[in-house]
This record gives sequence, structure tokens and C-alpha cells, in this order.
Amino acid sequence: MNKKLFITILSMCIIFILNGCYSKDEYNNSNYIINEDITIDVFDAGKADCILIGLKGKYIMIDTGLDKNKDEISKDLKSKGINELEYLILSHMDKDHIGGSDKIINEFKINNLIQPDYKKDSSQYKEYEKAIKENNIEPILLHNEIETKINDIELKIYPPEKNEYKESNDYSIIVDITYKDQSFLFMGDAEQERIEEFIKFNKKNYTVIKMPHHGRFNNMTEKLVESTSPKYSIITCSEEENADDKTVSILEKYNVKNYLTKNGDVIIKSDGKNTTLSQ
Repeated sequence: MNKKLFITILSMCIIFILNGCYSKDEYNNSNYIINEDITIDVFDAGKADCILIGLKGKYIMIDTGLDKNKDEISKDLKSKGINELEYLILSHMDKDHIGGSDKIINEFKINNLIQPDYKKDSSQYKEYEKAIKENNIEPILLHNEIETKINDIELKIYPPEKNEYKESNDYSIIVDITYKDQSFLFMGDAEQERIEEFIKFNKKNYTVIKMPHHGRFNNMTEKLVESTSPKYSIITCSEEENADDKTVSILEKYNVKNYLTKNGDVIIKSDGKNTTLSQ
């Protein structure tokens, strides 16, 4: 037999045998995503939040990190070929959540800009106000729940229930994304009062939760984990400002696989039936 022909036949046999080693069920486990309909990048931005969510080619950004993060965030979006955001959601107006907002607003088309209805006395907030004025953007000051679909993926945006809070963090807008069997929850920097508001009406279990306030522990932390029953959690933190040990212990108690952004970006991919996380 011709040597080249023999090698070709042998290679085909090996491929056939290897394919036969995997059953259909094994290909459909949680580590194998056929169609990545949802992609979520939780950026390593220190003790700050910046989350990019792709929903079948439409993009949402929740928060924009610190001022020092904005060049890198903008570069990352452009490297992905993104020039437009369907929603830019600023969970609340603290500097570690709106720091890069001016650059994002100046360099990308923003179809819907959502923020809670209060102001902050900071240089970052002044830069944000200047950017929206120069780009003729009127933000939605969220008082009523928004429930919509983007490419058949459900999006719910929950406003704070009160007009005034003692803590800026309790103005946090909460975002819920659901696609088929998989749900993703983003809690901003919600503290005790805001968490209590949320769990009063929550009836859902979530695949992934972005834990509130960089993993700070409070008296509602365990009740939040009980209420949402997540499979995975993500905490945005840094080596210098790490998650509280009590919060991490609670997640371990409920067998939640936890990721810390101090170890790098967390990438979530889902086809609506299965979800994978990598770092």
C-alpha cells in the first residue's frame, strides 16, 4: 500500500475511534457550549466594577470602573469591534463605578443611558455630566422597573425603591438577565437596606451572581445567597482591598463556586442551557 495512503487511512481511523469515546450526553455537559449566545466579561479593574455583556451581538455595559481604567476599557471594546452600546447602566454614582463613563460616552454610541436619580459631588461625576451634555444625551433617571428583551434574551432593570438613602451604595440599580434556563444577577454595591428590598420580591434562583459591594459582609449577605441560590459568584476586588472572609465563607457554606477579579478577568459564556466561567 502507498505510504501516504496508509497514513491518511490510519489518521481517519484514529479520529473515528476518538469521536466514539464521547457520548452525546458528555458533549452536552456544562463544559461544552455549542452556541455562545451570551458572553459576559467581568473586568479586573481593582476594587471597581466594569461589566460588558454581549447578547447575540447587542452589548450592555454595567459601570465603567475607575478613571485610571478607562483607556484600557475603551481599547478592549474597540478590539472586539464594538462601537455601540444598547444600554450603559451606571448602577450608582461612586467613582469606582462611573470613573470611565466620560470616555465611554465620548467614544461610543450610547442608545440608552440609565442611572439612579441622585447626584454626587466628585470630579468623576462632573466629568460624566460634561460628557452627557456635550453628546446631547438625556439619561434615564430610573424610578420604574424596565422589562424588555434583546434578541429574545430577557432584561430586567430594578430601580431603588426609595428616593433617598443614607448610603450612596443603596441607590444601586440591580440588573437581571435571563435566557432559557440560565439567569445572571448584578447587584451593584447594594448594602443591607437595598439587599433587603430585593429579596422581599425575589422568587428566582440564579446561575451567576455578581456579589454586591466588592464582597463586603453585612447582616443581609447570607440571606441574599439563600434567596438567590447561585451556582457561581463573582466578587470585584483587589489584593489591597479584598473580599471579606465572612462573605467568602458564606459562599463556601452554600457550595457556590466563587471567582475574585483580583485574579484576572472573569469570562462567562452561555447558550441558555449551559454556562461556563473561566479566568
